[in-house]
Amino acid sequence: MKKAKAVVKPGACGLNVMLTAELDEQKKLNIDFHSACEPVMSMNDEFKNINWKKGIFSKMLDSYVYKVCSEHLTHPDCPVPSAVMKTIQVLVGAAVEQEVSIKVNKIEEDC
Repeated sequence: MKKAKAVVKPGACGLNVMLTAELDEQKKLNIDFHSACEPVMSMNDEFKNINWKKGIFSKMLDSYVYKVCSEHLTHPDCPVPSAVMKTIQVLVGAAVEQEVSIKVNKIEEDC
């Protein structure tokens, strides 16, 4: 059984997310979320026994991952959907293991 995991530190909400993805013997995808974020936790049942080859790597608006996340997550800027996609890609060998980071700062300009 193959496994991959990601830790998401989303920023202002402070509700970190750990997700573990695995492919079982039948190549079905299963993802478990662990977080104090209730919307994230409500997705656990949606990511069980998925055929990762169908609808996962579609265009963003057609992607199963983004559809499920849009039904559960209340903030459109949440980085969890992207983390799910990256974790699946690493799990199935479609991407290399790599740290991803977003840092946003205001720029103060002199008047």
